[in-house]
Amino acid sequence: MIPVGTLPRHDWQQQSACDAVCSVDEPQTTARWLRIVRWTAFVVVALSGILALALVYPFGARARRVVIRGGARSLLFALGVRVEPVGNVPLRALVVANHQSLLDIVAIASIAPAAFVAKADIFDARAVALLMRAFGAIPLRRERLHELPARVDDVAERLRRGHTVAVFPEGTTYCGFHRGDFRPAFFQAAIDARVDVVPVSLRYSMRLPGPVRGARQSAVAAYVGADTELDTLARVVGARGVAVRVHATETIAAQEWARAGRRALAARAEAAVFADSEFLAEQVGLPLAA
Repeated sequence: MIPVGTLPRHDWQQQSACDAVCSVDEPQTTARWLRIVRWTAFVVVALSGILALALVYPFGARARRVVIRGGARSLLFALGVRVEPVGNVPLRALVVANHQSLLDIVAIASIAPAAFVAKADIFDARAVALLMRAFGAIPLRRERLHELPARVDDVAERLRRGHTVAVFPEGTTYCGFHRGDFRPAFFQAAIDARVDVVPVSLRYSMRLPGPVRGARQSAVAAYVGADTELDTLARVVGARGVAVRVHATETIAAQEWARAGRRALAARAEAAVFADSEFLAEQVGLPLAA
């Protein structure tokens, strides 16, 4: 297999401006014993969730959705993350969200169990791959542009079969204070399948220290630059008062955008997602080529 890092980049790939500097100052204040408890709970919940999903699989999609939603919330709770859901996601929809963290998939699954399009190199770690496949993830090699039409067709077919699919149209992860443009390719799947598009805004925060009440936006859960999966999880485990707000902002009928096209639909969904978030700066996007 050719290492991902040696594959040539193409103009369609988004390039994030974020790196480890974005999260280096996030405080790590939990006691060592609490970190051990959280790591242990995370492993136990992950293994139990996979087993539970296997046991209920013969009982149909509704039972699987219940297990996935409960398992996702339990995983976040084990890591010390509070979920703040806002809005609802209908069945059989294309969910599109901003992308900051490995935990984005779990956060969305906590309110809307869905199949996810995720970068394929995440599946290279066996433990992570097992968990990702349990959540119904669809691997995508972003370095291989020729594979994109087939993945779009796969998503459209799942939508036609009545499934909910979630994608991250930015094409890569950002820290939460920067952002990328939404790529339009997977919006074509929603148009072809004649389903709704649901923009979801994800925002991570941390409780303010001391007697001050409230919270601030945080990059503690960011998965950017040279971060590994363990780096991201370790920061979250070591932090206090982490929360993720999962806001389903609205429902957009994709079929009404068939004439305007996928680029217009992508821009409409992008506006809905980022209108609900705060950013210190905007990353200049690359030309849309898909």
